[in-house]
Amino acid sequence: MLDQTIYLIDDEPTIRDAISQALLIEQIHVVTFPNALEAFSTIDMTTPAIVITDIHMPVMTGLDFMTQLLGNNPHFQVIVLTGYGDVSTAVTAMKSGACDFLEKPFSTEKLLASIYKAQEKLTLVRENIWLKKELEMQSQVGPKLIGHSKAIVDLRRKLIELEPRLPIIFVGKVGTGKRIAAQYTHDIHSSPQAELYPLSAYTLCELQECELIDSVSKLADHYQGGTIYIHSAEILTLAHWQQLLTINMNNCRLILATNTLPQEIESSQNQPTSLLYHFSLPELKDRREDIGLLFKHFVRGAASRYQLQPPTIKNYEIQQLESYEWPENIKQLRHYAEMRALKPAEESPEVLLSELTTESDSFSKKTERFEHSLLMDALQRHNGRLKEIQQELQISRKTLYDKLKKHQLDKSHFKT
Repeated sequence: MLDQTIYLIDDEPTIRDAISQALLIEQIHVVTFPNALEAFSTIDMTTPAIVITDIHMPVMTGLDFMTQLLGNNPHFQVIVLTGYGDVSTAVTAMKSGACDFLEKPFSTEKLLASIYKAQEKLTLVRENIWLKKELEMQSQVGPKLIGHSKAIVDLRRKLIELEPRLPIIFVGKVGTGKRIAAQYTHDIHSSPQAELYPLSAYTLCELQECELIDSVSKLADHYQGGTIYIHSAEILTLAHWQQLLTINMNNCRLILATNTLPQEIESSQNQPTSLLYHFSLPELKDRREDIGLLFKHFVRGAASRYQLQPPTIKNYEIQQLESYEWPENIKQLRHYAEMRALKPAEESPEVLLSELTTESDSFSKKTERFEHSLLMDALQRHNGRLKEIQQELQISRKTLYDKLKKHQLDKSHFKT
């Protein structure tokens, strides 16, 4: 069995039927075309596949078709069918980029051998494309799906190979990284100018059916080439799901994220989520080999934001982190990394590690204390001059105002 659709082009119905039947017996999915023009207008040029084409056809020959196909995407694997003794045409086809040729008549065994040979080449091509894309994504600044566990490597691979506009859903517990996975997917398949628009499912629940469809349709029109990301989708009713998935997204990808699929949705006879490509995000305790990598990444990020020297991370600390259960997943690890980057010199890693067994809100409380202390220090040194503080902390004006309001700090109290 071949996990790959084969495209077959031949103007003779008897040959198309015979090849199709032979491949269907082998459980290979075949899409047939009576001419090259129809095939060229139907085949998705962005997804390399195996194409079997006759050479001698009216309107557009197999050679002309292959030249145009490979001109659009050189990664397609083309097998050409030639007449008996037509060696010169076969040689021309191979020089033009065909991966193999078959002289008519040919046996099913020869056909299958040629297809599996093409599949090996296609697998290698996809592997190279994936590795190249992987290197590009990991070298970029911004959200990354960090990790070398099998679950995360497989997830990145599947997201890279995903069809550009296929609607998808991320399912995972709180803190498993659904938002980062959505951003990663958007970055892979969209141009740098395209935007990801986050939308809360709570907002949608307040709308009537016609309002919901109208609002999302307008967003899809506005963010063409981009992504609409709907989080907290677990609160949506069956009717909401059905409405969402009937909307024409106009070249805009729809991504939904949910902690869990409601029973109403899973048990529905016409399950709307069957129209979505599902991805499950693992809990942190199920990818322990990624904890050290993630922790160091978060520590470096926190130290950079606060313009501090990153602390030295010892192996025993990583080992202790790997043994912890992390009930709040990546979110909790990030909080701990913030604490570790901001810790006072007199506070040892052992003290912070011991606090992992206390209530999880101690992480955010401790981070807030450090943030309050940093703001107080900056306000005092700059005599309340917010522009200077903004430049020093490298945060936006709005973020600075929000944080001052959150910590109830008034710049006027620090002016001399």
